[in-house]
Amino acid sequence: MLTLILKKVNKLNLSKLEKIKIFLNEYYFGYGIFYSILRIISGPLILIMGLNQYFDESTKFGTNYSLIFIIFGVYFTLRPLITVLSKNTWFKNFDLDYSIEAEKIVIQSGKSKSELDYSDLDKVLKRKSYFALKTKSKQGIYLPIKNLEPSEIEILNGLKK
Repeated sequence: MLTLILKKVNKLNLSKLEKIKIFLNEYYFGYGIFYSILRIISGPLILIMGLNQYFDESTKFGTNYSLIFIIFGVYFTLRPLITVLSKNTWFKNFDLDYSIEAEKIVIQSGKSKSELDYSDLDKVLKRKSYFALKTKSKQGIYLPIKNLEPSEIEILNGLKK
């Protein structure tokens, strides 16, 4: 007797806006509290220091270096925007077929197929609107919670370390 087992395959289609939101959230809050503070405060702080030094007329030596501070302050403040505008291919739409099973995740895009065993995952982080799966090779897979079935969310919640 032949039994046919069908695995449920889900489609994942992230819009460009959703990918940008995930990128910004990971950029500012994905690497811990120390990096979050640095990425939020350092750009404006360097800019303020440069402007303060530029308009302080007591030293001419500081005026030369103040322009460097101003340029770096503007760059670090606008760095996420620069990344979004210059790395447009990172945020292109493409469809993925994925299946979250008890022992692995199967991801298929076009003709390529990947199987990711849970032992290859370094971290599984649950964010407000998505799961961030970080591999040992520092790659990330982001799965929006709105596209996941309750059983899949339960499997991913069980993997959180």
